[in-house]
Amino acid sequence: EIREENSPKDNLDEVAEESSTSETEEEVEIIAEESTEESPQENETSSKDDDLDNLIEDIEKDEKKEQKARSKEKSKTSSQESDKKDLELSAKKRKKLPARALPFRILSVILALGTIAAVASAIVRITLTGIVPNKYLIPAIVGLALILLFYLFKTLRRKTHIPVLIILNLIGIALSVVSVFGFVKVQETMSFLFNNFNESKEYTVYDIIVSNKSNYSNLDDAKGKLFHSISNFVDTEKLETAARDQANATIAYEDGISSLLKNTYADNTYIAVLNAGTWDATLALNDGKNDYVGKYKVIGELKVEEEKKNENAESNLTTDSFTVFVSGIDTRTGLMLDRSLSDVNMIITVNPKTKNILMTTIPRDYYVQLHGTTGLRDKLTHAGALGGLPLSMATIEDLLDFKFSRYIRVNFNFVVNLVNTVGGITVYSDVDYTFNTLHPQDRKCTFHPGLNEVDGECALGFARERYAYADGDRHRGRNQEQVIEKVFEKLTNSTTFISHYSDILNSLSGSFDTNISASDITSLANMQLNDMAKWTVETYNLDGPTGMTYTYSYPNQLLSVMYPDETTVETAKQKIKQILSGTPEAVPTETTETIISE
Repeated sequence: EIREENSPKDNLDEVAEESSTSETEEEVEIIAEESTEESPQENETSSKDDDLDNLIEDIEKDEKKEQKARSKEKSKTSSQESDKKDLELSAKKRKKLPARALPFRILSVILALGTIAAVASAIVRITLTGIVPNKYLIPAIVGLALILLFYLFKTLRRKTHIPVLIILNLIGIALSVVSVFGFVKVQETMSFLFNNFNESKEYTVYDIIVSNKSNYSNLDDAKGKLFHSISNFVDTEKLETAARDQANATIAYEDGISSLLKNTYADNTYIAVLNAGTWDATLALNDGKNDYVGKYKVIGELKVEEEKKNENAESNLTTDSFTVFVSGIDTRTGLMLDRSLSDVNMIITVNPKTKNILMTTIPRDYYVQLHGTTGLRDKLTHAGALGGLPLSMATIEDLLDFKFSRYIRVNFNFVVNLVNTVGGITVYSDVDYTFNTLHPQDRKCTFHPGLNEVDGECALGFARERYAYADGDRHRGRNQEQVIEKVFEKLTNSTTFISHYSDILNSLSGSFDTNISASDITSLANMQLNDMAKWTVETYNLDGPTGMTYTYSYPNQLLSVMYPDETTVETAKQKIKQILSGTPEAVPTETTETIISE
């Protein structure tokens, strides 16, 4: 019925629907089968998708890294640009401040050049002295050269900052001050050496003497008159030439000093002329006797200048043994007269190879035969007054039987200036006594047993005094050695020496006379600085009994003398020869002291 009710069209639709449904079901089945068959392929596709995702992630990471790198580069570029801007700004600032920076740099360069000039001048001056050994001098020069080159380089370099330049300038100023100070002190030293060790002139002074009752008051009053003198130990030709040229006078000669002075005092028109040293010694010997000094007056002088002869110019004191005669002269005037009493007579024997020094002391009152005389012997000290240094040296050569030609003559009056310069000294006295100093005459010096602080005047009086001691001249010799030792201690004190350096040189200048050259002194100093060796110093004193007798210079007057002990004389001869030959240990030494060079 249903089929009957449906139309043919409807039937066709149903058939078509069923057919479609059937096809659909078949497709589903086919798809299901295909799906089942194709599942491995889908898994492979899924794996590829995962790889793709990883690749994408890696790419993203790389992009992030690149982004960070670009960010850093950008930051760096920004920093460089900032630095560049800062440099440009700094340059602009420098351009804006030329008034302060440029003059300061110019001043720095000038200061650097001045420092180099000052240091170079000091180095050249020190080098020319020859005192400093090369082993010290060369490293010092190289070191200073490097410092100065660095200083100049940093000064010229434009990038050097102003604070650094300030520090360099302060260092340069310090170097300049030290160099100028050193140059001045070296110049003072060389001037001192040249003026005192290279002296080419020597002077003889003759005093013109009249009675204190004479109307003659100056040299002009005596011109054209007859002069009187003595011929013993006098270069008559030199004296007569001086009298003729300087006073238009002639000379007549007496037998001796006693008769000469007796006639002078008795005749107000009588004019005597004596070597200033001989007259000074005469006053010293007769001081206080019958108002001796007040009987005469000196109205003028004749002065003779001569070339000094140095016989040792070619010798080398750093390699050859040598001896030096040291004469301590005693003058009331303080002048370096060619003739004077020689109160200290010492022979210094030096061996520079073995580093040995022997100091042999001969007492001033030693009773010896004066060179070239016969008859009465005389005190050694009178040799200096009669014939000056040549007679003293010749007499000692006769006594000890050997020749020497180097000498140093020291005026005791320099002790006053030197002791005062170093601030006084402390000496030991074993007696209690008081005496008046010679200069000034109203000055009293008192000594008590023990240590005594003394100035220059009292130190000189202490060195001269002999009457306060039972052993007289022997004790005076020990006092003189003590004064020398104490002064040496003060001089070797670095603080005293540096602070008083110029004053010390001034006090020594002109107070001694020597034929040792400045080159000899600098060579010895160079040798000592080079090897810094230790020296052994020995002392030996000649001795003998004392007594009263007549002398060659004063044949009518008893004087105190010391008779030579021949045993001590022979020992001195042997010791001197052994030091010279380099075998000082052969003879026992009275006193031996090792002095360390430092």
